[in-house]
Amino acid sequence: MLGSRRFAAQPPEAPTRVVDSSPAGEQLAEPSTTDGAPRVAARPRKAHRHDIDVMRVLAGITVMVGHSGGVLIGRSEEGSNAWWLGHLAEAVNPWAVPMFFMIAGWAVLAGAPPRTEAKMWDRIVRHLVPLAAWSVIFVLGFNLFDTDEVNVRHDLVRSLLEAGRPAFHLWYLYAYIPLILVFGTLVLFWKGGRPWKLAALALVLGGSTVWAPFVLEIIGSEQNAWKWGFATYQVVYFVIGAFVIQHAHELRPPIWTLCLLFAVSALGVLWWESQREYPIANANPLIIGLAISVILIVSRIRLGDRTKKVFTRLASASFGAFLVHVFFLELFFEHLYDVEAGPVLLVVQYLGYLTLMAAVSYTLSLAWGRLHLRRLLG
Repeated sequence: MLGSRRFAAQPPEAPTRVVDSSPAGEQLAEPSTTDGAPRVAARPRKAHRHDIDVMRVLAGITVMVGHSGGVLIGRSEEGSNAWWLGHLAEAVNPWAVPMFFMIAGWAVLAGAPPRTEAKMWDRIVRHLVPLAAWSVIFVLGFNLFDTDEVNVRHDLVRSLLEAGRPAFHLWYLYAYIPLILVFGTLVLFWKGGRPWKLAALALVLGGSTVWAPFVLEIIGSEQNAWKWGFATYQVVYFVIGAFVIQHAHELRPPIWTLCLLFAVSALGVLWWESQREYPIANANPLIIGLAISVILIVSRIRLGDRTKKVFTRLASASFGAFLVHVFFLELFFEHLYDVEAGPVLLVVQYLGYLTLMAAVSYTLSLAWGRLHLRRLLG
């Protein structure tokens, strides 16, 4: 699939390290030693993809840019300076979450796929546990500050079915987990495995958008939403992302054309969201232009050794920072940001609060990583 390279399913928060390139990931027997016993040696590891570390960090920060811009749009009057500032932030943001799907596609289909059924279960759990943990944390946390807006029992039950406020940003995991489950299972079958339990879960979850609403209606549940499953555009990002990221170093158009593609796509998003529809649909072709230009521009960047270490460390914390940042989004942009300020102060506030939100989110994620809480908190 997508060439003969090994691919290891690395989710957005997992280290982007590519492993051996043997067809099934097994050790290879070399000629016998002098005592007649076969000498076994593993394939050499492939080079670490530092450009993917950069993509993950940029995507994580850009999500914060877009979310903060969305708060400004929601809090300000149409046509005001704050409203336009929010739309400018949103114009460069829509590629970020699709990039998570694209990196996942590269990981499952082109980086180093799951070698065993146990590895695939481990990857699912590494996303499912933080999803469950943060669903509870956000509901209880926001209940402490605003009990009128949070119905604890209702929102905890709803989190089994879909993402919603206060943890609205977790929606992508309800699609991400089924995606890596289905494609990871297919990869294992392709390699000769027989992961029947995974296949059964993939069929149940993959088809849940059909049967789940029917079951909820039959049992008379007040919870009528069901968001587990994936849309066609997410599969497209998954597959296109796998191909483009895998071959990014071979796809080398002039850098000015990539910058032009990004600028034109961002202006298109700005026009679309300010004049036609807000927010722009994730399936809009303008987002493909943004995402592909980012991938190919980042793949051309050459980093020094110290910079590589910094991005590798930050990349390991990106998922956790994404999960926690909504607390600070609420504090800084909902409660502290003055949308009535003058143009200069609007920009100064925005850059200051955005920097502070990113710094605190990444610092906390790095901290719980050092405490070995990554499996629980992402």
